Amino acid sequence: MNTDRALRAVSPPFAALLFCTTLACTGQVGAPGPGDPPGGPGPGPVTNPPGDVNGPIISMPVPGTTRMVRLNTQQWENTVRDLLRLPTPLGLSKDFVSAPLVTDFDTNGGVLTVDSNNRTDFQTAAEAIAKKVAHDPALLAMVAPAAADPAARAKGFIQSFGQRAFRRPLAAADTDRYVTLFNKGAMLLSSGDAFVDGVEVVLRALFQSPHFLYRIESSTAAVGGKIALGDYEIASRLSYGLANTMPDDALLSDAAGKKLQSRDAVVEHARRLLASPAGQTTVSDFHYQLLRLRDFDQINKDQQKAPAFTPEVNADLKQEALAFVNNVIYGQDKGVAEMLSAPYTFANSKVAKIYGLNVPTAAAGQPDPFVRVSLDPTQRAGLLTQAGFLAANAEGQTPAIILRGVQIARDVLCVTIPDPPNDVPPLPELTPMSTNRQRVEMLTNNAPCSTCHVSLINPLGFAFERLDGFAQLRTQENGQTIDATGKYNIDGKDVSFNGALDLIKAIAVSQQAHDCYSSHLAEYLYGRDVDTNNNMADRNLVTQAGLRAKANPSIKDLIVKLVATDAFLTRAP
Repeated sequence: MNTDRALRAVSPPFAALLFCTTLACTGQVGAPGPGDPPGGPGPGPVTNPPGDVNGPIISMPVPGTTRMVRLNTQQWENTVRDLLRLPTPLGLSKDFVSAPLVTDFDTNGGVLTVDSNNRTDFQTAAEAIAKKVAHDPALLAMVAPAAADPAARAKGFIQSFGQRAFRRPLAAADTDRYVTLFNKGAMLLSSGDAFVDGVEVVLRALFQSPHFLYRIESSTAAVGGKIALGDYEIASRLSYGLANTMPDDALLSDAAGKKLQSRDAVVEHARRLLASPAGQTTVSDFHYQLLRLRDFDQINKDQQKAPAFTPEVNADLKQEALAFVNNVIYGQDKGVAEMLSAPYTFANSKVAKIYGLNVPTAAAGQPDPFVRVSLDPTQRAGLLTQAGFLAANAEGQTPAIILRGVQIARDVLCVTIPDPPNDVPPLPELTPMSTNRQRVEMLTNNAPCSTCHVSLINPLGFAFERLDGFAQLRTQENGQTIDATGKYNIDGKDVSFNGALDLIKAIAVSQQAHDCYSSHLAEYLYGRDVDTNNNMADRNLVTQAGLRAKANPSIKDLIVKLVATDAFLTRAP
């Protein structure tokens, strides 16, 4: 039974771009917008002095925002768990139709819709949840505490549970509508217990309402060119941005007390959520998506040649990256430069074998813990020399120059590169007389592919040619000395390098990498596209955030600053 007919879909058009075309490839975050002269005006004025790394980030004008953001699958699952105060998720979303990922992060709810397929999923799940809660005495008592008067109990249930489900107090009209529905429960379900039927039918409706499935921002009063979000809207932005779930009791309490108009209160809650288990899980989720760890599932090596690459090690390579990131952020309170340049990693006994290290093997049935291990600083530096990145971006033992170059360009430096067309010819065979670099150059040095490949993609991949697809150092290929030299434009200047470590060192200290990371982080936290090429406010936001990320190397501090800015706490009219 679908008791709420108001589900709506919002889907902006998405257009794929192409490699090997005459489309422009642009170089870095903060590039001039349409109509701007070359080299300017860049990101626009920085409102705070660049040296004021402890001040708030102020983005003027306020960037556009999405007023109706659908919960993604994980947020839906977490919200149901926390709404019912369960210790673990119910797992109902495992049966949902999978939505294709059309943006970098699945928190970008402005591109998520409710279509005919997932509408049925939400309806089926709502009915299952409602039945479970209404017919479980403990859960029923939690959502609808006992009262002497059944009518008062029903209204109290609707108002208290409805407020938590909608993340805001119910309007009088909402309450009246759900009371009317509650009173029809016995007729609609006929279980013999009118109160249980009323609870079940109301829960079906609440869990299908757009006010549950979406974060709807209805504030409209504009002052000074911006609309200040209401306290409950701020509570939801904070909670879904930092914990991927509904506001907890502390946030809802402060929203009810109108305390979230204070930036200090927002900062306090941001730090609290960031330190919580849910906050740490959310930070890991951001990096899981940013680092494309899902691609590690496809790693498949010849175990005769690389015995350490068992099918089971793929999950361990993901955990290596996440344990490393968690230590940098939470264990050391450091930032982007450390993630890119640290000469250590975290390995269990299986991952350690890939690096030629020994970590004690766990006893049968016991956990195989990830521990910090030092790496050769002449060979390894941070995330880009970890085994997972190298192995995932390779064809067997042979490095995938283009894949490595594209991922670094897009995800680390925010270079705008179009997607490849469908008819790209395959790389020529690697013959005994040639090198991997030579065959890539042969394919891409001529127009139109050269537009992007020669300056923006290939050099980044060439730098990593001494690290093969098994994540091992090599110096020769087919009897020839490997050429890992090149140059790349970073921070507007050509930087020459010889090998991955030279390149990584230049990237790690660059403003461009810090701006790029800040842009990705803002997109994940804000749940919307961040357009630094065409939106002056977004350029200003990323410029300020990047300056702070580089000057004050604490990712935790950067996260707090990003959610305490007007770009997060207000929206455009």
